[in-house]
Amino acid sequence: MKTSTNFLLKTGTTTLLALTFFTLSAFSVKSQIYIGDKSTISFFSATKMENIDAVNSVSRPVLNTKTGAFAIQASQNAFIFKSAFMQEHYNENYVESEKFPFATFKGKINETIDYTVNGKTNVTITGDLDMHGVKKPRTITGVVEVKDGSILMSSKFDVKVSDHDIKVPSLYIEKIAEVIQVSFNAELFPMKK
Repeated sequence: MKTSTNFLLKTGTTTLLALTFFTLSAFSVKSQIYIGDKSTISFFSATKMENIDAVNSVSRPVLNTKTGAFAIQASQNAFIFKSAFMQEHYNENYVESEKFPFATFKGKINETIDYTVNGKTNVTITGDLDMHGVKKPRTITGVVEVKDGSILMSSKFDVKVSDHDIKVPSLYIEKIAEVIQVSFNAELFPMKK
């Protein structure tokens, strides 16, 4: 895939985010790019046998307020579980993080928002969720809040594991839910030039 603009954010030697936006015009002089400073992606799996939850707090979303383009890339290894055993199984047996190290969402906010005025807006973001090597079109609902120069984003949505060809071994079928509840919260600030 040809790309015109790539963003790489690094902490030490670990790449936290590698995002591609679709055209150079998306980043014209008049556009405003916001990058997540504080963000969390968490998921929850509820079954009769046990509940499983994990949190990733190192992903950095990017938003272009002129075009509504939005993207985030989450390292699968950055999800922290309460149990090291669960974390190991998640990475080795389910998402196969060595083969598919990232989950990525790229899309566009459908609503027009005045980012110069404080306030909350219910939004839908249409794009592609790429996880475990399977890309699926999604429309995700959420809230965007403009607050004194920063942008707060939040969303809750479900992901069906079979949609991304994630296989659950029969031994664990009662411990892993077929639908995982995902929550996303972020505070984004203008990109420093």
